[in-house]
Amino acid sequence: MNIAGDDMAMGGMHDEGANKNKSFGERLVSWLGRVHTMVIHFPIAMFIGAFGVELFGLWRQNRDYQRAAHVMLVVGALGAIVAAFLGWFAGGFYLWDRNPILMTHRWLGTSIAIFGIGLAYLATTYRRAPDRSRTVYWGLLGLMTLAISVQGFLGGTFMHGGLNHLAF
Repeated sequence: MNIAGDDMAMGGMHDEGANKNKSFGERLVSWLGRVHTMVIHFPIAMFIGAFGVELFGLWRQNRDYQRAAHVMLVVGALGAIVAAFLGWFAGGFYLWDRNPILMTHRWLGTSIAIFGIGLAYLATTYRRAPDRSRTVYWGLLGLMTLAISVQGFLGGTFMHGGLNHLAF
């Protein structure tokens, strides 16, 4: 059973011959889904990088790093929206999946995109009030980093064949 569609068979490899009998719309949906795996790495790097920059700024006791982290969060949030949108093309437009890994990955990714916008907004409000405690923001950014790590593991699990894909 291939939940993700014919294009995702054999570990994500695409069979060009399969497109000969598809309409332009079907080929476009298939292509948009395949672009998901290329786009996801940028928002991952931006969110995790923003967390790292914030921690570095805390360690150095220098608020100048907050601006860089804020920009990274905004760019990461926009990228996460694109990645989540393309992920729906990759996995199909279903609210429920028979594959629990795909379903968890789908909804966690959608939640990360939505939560990313909220986190970028929160960073903006904290930048406008620099004397305000940022403890809640740092905690939420840490949770976002953890959620992205779980999300990456689930995506790798789905694409590379099971829960043991990172076995040592």
